[in-house]
This record gives sequence, C-alpha cells and structure tokens, in this order.
Amino acid sequence: MSLNPRQYDVRELRRIAGAPRDGADEAPRERSLRQPNRNRAEQAARSAAFTELLQRQRGLRLSGDGSTPADAEDRPYLRAIPASPDAEREVGEWLGYLVDVGGHLRSRDALSYYDELGWVAPDAVDALTRRLEGFDAPRRDRPFTPADHRISLVSIVRIASCASD
Repeated sequence: MSLNPRQYDVRELRRIAGAPRDGADEAPRERSLRQPNRNRAEQAARSAAFTELLQRQRGLRLSGDGSTPADAEDRPYLRAIPASPDAEREVGEWLGYLVDVGGHLRSRDALSYYDELGWVAPDAVDALTRRLEGFDAPRRDRPFTPADHRISLVSIVRIASCASD
C-alpha cells in the first residue's frame, strides 16, 4: 500500500508530532499561497506589443522610398484618426484603458503630453479628447506610469497603422 502525501490529514500529523496548537480548528499554513505571477504575463504581453511596434515601424519605413527618414520626419505618429472600423476599435480600447487607469482628467493630460512629445498631432488630440467623455469614470484611478505610456505608444502606432492597411 502506497501513501499519497496529498491525502494526509495535516491536523492528525501535527497531533501525532506533538506540535503546539494555535487555538484554531484549522492548522495554520506553512506558507501562504502565492498568487499567479501576473508580472510575467504582463511582461510577456508588453514584450509582444513592443515587438509588434518595431515590426510595424520597420515595415512603414521599408515601404517608403527606401531611405530612412529622420526621427523628426516620422512624427507625429498619429496625424489624424483613420476612418476605418479597425481604427475605431483600437481608439476605443486605448481610450478605455486610459480612462480606466487614470480617469478623465489624467487622460486629457496624457493626451496633451503625447502632443508635446510629438506622438499625436494637435488635431488628433482634440478629436481624442472629445471622445473621452463617452467613457465612464473608474471607481479608482492612479497616476500613469512609464509602462502605461509605453502601452499608449504601442496603441498610437496601431491606430496609425490602420490608415496604411
């Protein structure tokens, strides 16, 4: 007869070993159960997004006249919101993410910041800002982190690539 450690009664083993009781009916856990490592999943998703970003940027540059333009000539990445269902879906997901994370005020500030960085043209910022009000405010919001801004950059390039598809 083999013994399966998963079938052991921990309380009985502790009683046999003479371990002191802590007064609870249930035996205390040796160590707390870990939550799944969400950081690894997040890192994998971000890595995949950045790989996609680089591939899209490289594809846009290679499909041009063959010369590599200067960085300033590539900006803003998003000059206008493309009129396509894919672009509308990407815009909705991105703005929903911004509002969920930072609320309406921080999202407007982030869009202005992206204008200053040259990621989004002023006309596109105005169009995006008007769309923010259509999203419900989150119960909790927090300041944006550098990771949030990187996600925004990937979203901006995805939206801009909808115009070239």
